[in-house]
Amino acid sequence: MLVAEWLFEILSEEIPSRMQPMAQEQLRGLAETEFQEQGLEFETIRTFVTPRRLTLVVEGLPLKTVERVEEKKGPRVDAPAQAIEGFLKTAGVSREACDILDTPKGQFLSVAIKQPGQLTESILSKTALSLLEKFRWPKSMRWRSSSITWVRPLRGLLCLFDGKVVSFSYAGIEASNSTQGHRFLAPTPFEVQNFKDYEKKLHDHFVILDWQERRQIIKAGVSKVAGELTPLKDESLLDEVTGLVEWPVALKGKVDKHFMNLPLEVITTPMRVHQRYFPLMNREGKLAPYFGVVANVEAPDQGKAIIIGNERVLRARLADAQFFWEQDQKHPLERFNLSLKTRLFHQHLGSVFTKVERLVTLCMRMAEKAGTDPRIMARAALLSKADLASQMVNEFPELQGIMGRYYAQNQKENAEVAQALEEQYWPKTSGGKTPDALPSLILAMADRLDTLVGFFAIGIAPTGSKDPFALRRAGLGLIALALNPSFSLSMLETLGWSYDCYPWDELAVPQLKDREETLADLWKFLLERFKFFLRDVQESPYDHVEAVLSVADQNPNLFDLSLRVKALDQLMDGEDGKNLLVAYKRASNILKIEEDKDKCTYEGQVNKELFDLDEESEFFKSLSQKLPEIEGFVKKGDFVKAVQDLATLRPVVDRFFDKVVVNTEDKNKRVNRLHLLAYFRKTLHQLADFSKIES
Repeated sequence: MLVAEWLFEILSEEIPSRMQPMAQEQLRGLAETEFQEQGLEFETIRTFVTPRRLTLVVEGLPLKTVERVEEKKGPRVDAPAQAIEGFLKTAGVSREACDILDTPKGQFLSVAIKQPGQLTESILSKTALSLLEKFRWPKSMRWRSSSITWVRPLRGLLCLFDGKVVSFSYAGIEASNSTQGHRFLAPTPFEVQNFKDYEKKLHDHFVILDWQERRQIIKAGVSKVAGELTPLKDESLLDEVTGLVEWPVALKGKVDKHFMNLPLEVITTPMRVHQRYFPLMNREGKLAPYFGVVANVEAPDQGKAIIIGNERVLRARLADAQFFWEQDQKHPLERFNLSLKTRLFHQHLGSVFTKVERLVTLCMRMAEKAGTDPRIMARAALLSKADLASQMVNEFPELQGIMGRYYAQNQKENAEVAQALEEQYWPKTSGGKTPDALPSLILAMADRLDTLVGFFAIGIAPTGSKDPFALRRAGLGLIALALNPSFSLSMLETLGWSYDCYPWDELAVPQLKDREETLADLWKFLLERFKFFLRDVQESPYDHVEAVLSVADQNPNLFDLSLRVKALDQLMDGEDGKNLLVAYKRASNILKIEEDKDKCTYEGQVNKELFDLDEESEFFKSLSQKLPEIEGFVKKGDFVKAVQDLATLRPVVDRFFDKVVVNTEDKNKRVNRLHLLAYFRKTLHQLADFSKIES
């Protein structure tokens, strides 16, 4: 069968860098779905993205689709006449042409509809249009009074199949075989014949199509111009710059030396966040007075004018930063709290300063229970948000916490206090570093506890995709912090303390939830986030997570719960665990059947006097010994030993089921053996509900 290639390019104004990876994946996914629905087979599909274009190339498409038969299921044969007529009309057949389909749910009408083969070119014309219509951007715009939206105005559509133009139009643009290269270096349109020709001519016109290739060129280029210096490692910056240029050219600029006395983050934040420069480090790991910058053009003067322009912009930024640095330190850090009194945290939850006051109370209480100095925690909490009112953080919000630490250090605050001011915002990203120092950990947790409790109490919680106050992120951050082994407080208890810190009588809350309802809703919310962590981060199987939380969902210590799930993972990875599960399922099935039949629950006392087999005695003796041991290990959080104890039950359980008939004719012995099985079930439930584990 003859096959051909489809090349499709969407040319537009600059696509925001952060949206490009998502757009590339979405285009691929939409195309695969379209081909599946159309019954179009293909060999390979690739997508590419640059700042100005999204490209799709599909190889191995047939010139024409084969005839296929589609089975279409209709209503039941005894359905109302109107429903049957509607189906027949839609299918375009008579009642006589229908088959009868027998299913467990009854008989249904069914019809085989032949779909004749179609020219692939005509299918692709509709597919290209469908891809454009179904594509979704996080943010879109309209232009030229059009009702059509796209991330930025569209400028061209290239659509070729087997070297020929596939005709269609969208947003007033006709598809063609031409595109454009670099906006400034080669703006004249040119025609292409296929993907190989397209990729080569783009390169000739100063466009590197492949994202990974551009990224590697940028990385190598910056390292080359750095010489003996080393670019500060920043993968996200490298990704962002890759999405900003089509023809990357690395250059090296200077930083005025009198700015080098500023703190490291004060210099690198304007570089990285605002200007997308690469800070360069010397051999000692200290910031050097140079930076790497990636231009999108090859300049005739080897980039001298570009370097001068970028140095001038950075000089102005750093001059502002130096001014803010000097002005902020003219006042004690605590004085900035005065400005926080006029900053609203939330209309129903008070100002930022009232939040600070709550944090002081909550941190002191947590410190007393956790065994650290309450005075240090009170001071850290009091200064925790002060730098938000500083000129530096007002200009560079990314420096919140960091500037608090610097200002605190310069004003001779306690070292743990200064450290906590920065680390209260950790982890900054999912999987990011969490604080090790207990004062930092407590402040970070208290901040999130206060936010979550406050919003849940006034009835604001994430719904669907809407989460304007980033409560999901706060929840995940709180969970990550709670998994620090240094923190041993009850999560439910600290949630209650946080609720009690709010002066609810003074706040104008239209519909306030009571303490019990708030804590119940928030605990449920946190457990859902915790399940996500266990499955996706700890990589524990879903059924193991459910098994543990089914018997320990009210355990307020998330760190213990994570260890318990890990221990269950370890047990079920071995043969002992698999055999214990088989025995548990067998015992549970017997108990369920007999309990349903007898209308009672078998969890009573086991009578040793009714044993007449050694295997019964041995089984009961092992359980009597192991149950208190396992209970003790679980209470101490030593789940590894609890698992090891459970594993030793395997041979005893095997011998019991090999030799003992539970449903004996002797009624008393039967009941006693059912109680023994329930005792076995109870023992295993000390770790997890094994009924939730899939065989």
